[in-house]
Amino acid sequence: MPKETLELLNIKPGLVYVDGTLGGAGHSKLILEKLGDSGHLYSFDQDIEVINKHSEEAAKHKNWTLVHRNFAEVNDYFKENEIKITGGILLDLGLSSIQLDDPERGFSFKAETPLDMRLNPEADLTAEFIVNKYKEKEIADIIYQFGEDRSSRIIAKRIIEKRPFHTCKELGDLIKSIYAKGSNGKTFRVHPATKTFQALRIAVNSELDVLKEVLDLDPEIYEIGARIVVISFHSLEDRIVKNIFREYKMNKKLEILTKKPLIATDEETDMNMRSRSAKLRAGVISNGVRDPMQSL
Repeated sequence: MPKETLELLNIKPGLVYVDGTLGGAGHSKLILEKLGDSGHLYSFDQDIEVINKHSEEAAKHKNWTLVHRNFAEVNDYFKENEIKITGGILLDLGLSSIQLDDPERGFSFKAETPLDMRLNPEADLTAEFIVNKYKEKEIADIIYQFGEDRSSRIIAKRIIEKRPFHTCKELGDLIKSIYAKGSNGKTFRVHPATKTFQALRIAVNSELDVLKEVLDLDPEIYEIGARIVVISFHSLEDRIVKNIFREYKMNKKLEILTKKPLIATDEETDMNMRSRSAKLRAGVISNGVRDPMQSL
């Protein structure tokens, strides 16, 4: 949804913007086109491979800075450098094609590659460690809470029985076999391991905690009128964004621009199947903000 994203960000020359998830740099380049030679864009990514991929091109732009940090550290970075976000921030929470298309990163349940799933290759925790070392209840809780899979207990039980697992395909095939027993020969529209792999990825990267942290719109960092645009890809993320936006609105700290989340058009999903689950929400900081909803 690049058109809708840019319209909601309302790019204005001379202002400071943040792309919290550099990824393939598609959004960053569109923002830079609108900024022209004035203003500044800071693009964050915790994956050094992503940063390195775009560092040469970024060096050609005097107003484009790449930041090798998790977007949860946006507030810290801007405080450390005494900069304010005057234009807005974009958070595209989906995996980039750089990560998805590299089987070695461990995001594909069909690949004979290590169960990794780290967005930051330098982090310690991997999906392999979780499935091979965590207790059965811990694994079941992760699959249920982060994957919303009602079969979480049986999946966890079978993981314990069959471990150790070392490759994505080993785990993907096990989960598929669990669902196949009750499928009566029907084919699966979505691979049965999708929810478990989502859950493990969220757990490995603490994605929901990181999202809550970046949505703490510190008034020391954001100027009134700055915009926040978030593209989420599953219900857990969207629920967090919706609830925090609602809390800010109640406290008159945010004007919500999207009464309902925007979704991709049929034309866009035909061109990019990954966009079919995307939901776009946006708001404008209206009166300074302090505390996110603590009960999430």
